[in-house]
Amino acid sequence: MPPPDPFGLLGQVLDGQFRVDAVVGEGGFSVVYRGRHIGLDEPIAIKCLKLPPQLATAVVESFVLRFRDESKLLYRLSSGNLNIVRSIASGTLSIPATSSIVPYMVLEWLEGRSLDADFEQRRVEGKHGRTLSEVVDLFDSAADALTYAYKQGVVHRDLNPGNLFLARARDGSERMKVLDFGLAKVVNDAVLAMGPRAQTLAQMRVFAPAYAAPEQFDGAFGTPGPATDVYTLALVMTQALLGKPVVDGQTLGEFYAKAADPNVPRTPRAVGVPIGPAAEAVFAKALAIDPAARFPDIGTFWNTLQEAAGIDGADDASAVAARKTLRMRSPMASAPPPVPSAPASNPFANLADVRSTARIGPSKPPPPVPTRPPGSAPVSSPPRAPPPPAPAVPRAPSVMVKASLPPPPPPAPSLPPAPSLPAAPSLPPRPQPITIPPQARTHEEITASRRREAEPKGPSTSTKIIVGVLVFVAVLILGTGGILLLQGR
Repeated sequence: MPPPDPFGLLGQVLDGQFRVDAVVGEGGFSVVYRGRHIGLDEPIAIKCLKLPPQLATAVVESFVLRFRDESKLLYRLSSGNLNIVRSIASGTLSIPATSSIVPYMVLEWLEGRSLDADFEQRRVEGKHGRTLSEVVDLFDSAADALTYAYKQGVVHRDLNPGNLFLARARDGSERMKVLDFGLAKVVNDAVLAMGPRAQTLAQMRVFAPAYAAPEQFDGAFGTPGPATDVYTLALVMTQALLGKPVVDGQTLGEFYAKAADPNVPRTPRAVGVPIGPAAEAVFAKALAIDPAARFPDIGTFWNTLQEAAGIDGADDASAVAARKTLRMRSPMASAPPPVPSAPASNPFANLADVRSTARIGPSKPPPPVPTRPPGSAPVSSPPRAPPPPAPAVPRAPSVMVKASLPPPPPPAPSLPPAPSLPAAPSLPPRPQPITIPPQARTHEEITASRRREAEPKGPSTSTKIIVGVLVFVAVLILGTGGILLLQGR
């Protein structure tokens, strides 16, 4: 059955372009409709202010001014940051049935679910809290939006799971967006230049008690400001880590008493979430009772938390790597229990296996090997059979061994030194040849020698012999030819 329409707006077209199609939800001070932007043919959300009829006129006027301020804030903030719900238009409408004027604002339509609905869905499905890395990734866009708003001079002051929305994009990804700046406080008028605004809600305090900071209950703790957003965001994140609300109660007094009590557990480790020490210290500072002891703004808190998460993540990764290395090195975690076998030829073959599991009991060192005194004759003895391997110690699956390599086996017994041989007689040194230095020659002898070398030399003796032989052969041939020629005549 669809929810009732308190204003009777279904089917109407507001301002000639916003058609009202269905009631989406109703809260204490507003009704949200699903509609259609006729000109753009896109879905829209129409939020109308709804106040209880018993409120005084001054209070109603304050709420109306605050509602219009929210519309202006959203329009300016969403124009510079996509992680804040986008405001499209605003206006007022007249309700004939009640003769009342109702302000409304037109917002972008978001597909998805609120963080409050996500918490409830995970509870129904039996899921536990998220890890720190998942929470940091999930809230990163919201922290960016709140940091941007603070730089524009605006603090939210009403952060809770209902004002954080997990918007689903067309590609299936999710992004957390910040909704509802109706209770926002402008701390710097010069940035947005909004003009006259409602300064108070007629002394009314409007907030979610389960996520409120101490100063929101009692002004004695301080004035709500940027540190208030730090407190409430850290508390919502702790709930995301834990999987259930951190502060519970039935009455406003119970919530106030727990918010003001420093002994009430509210940090992740205090409520049973195992996170690293660096991140725990950041949450402890963000959730301090005194606003002055917290981080001054969301941006500082978020940067410090990301650094702490990185430090704790690196430590966790190192611990995991050490455990993996231990499992790879330790026979207890990787190898099956040793099976008894016949004696091996190497008596130290199973020593590494025995010592790797010897954390359960001490192992006896091997007996010393007797050595022969120097200078004594070697004594022959029959070879001894190698001792049987030490029995394997039963492996305990639940015992973890410290990450250290097993000690190396003792060195093998040293062999006796070989007898030294008598030194060979040394030969007499080979005599070196005696060189006689040439005698010095006179200047005249050197000059005559150079002249002889410069004179042309005649044919050598071998050349003369060859030439003589050739001449003799030639004469012989010519003589023989002449004789034959005479005989022929």
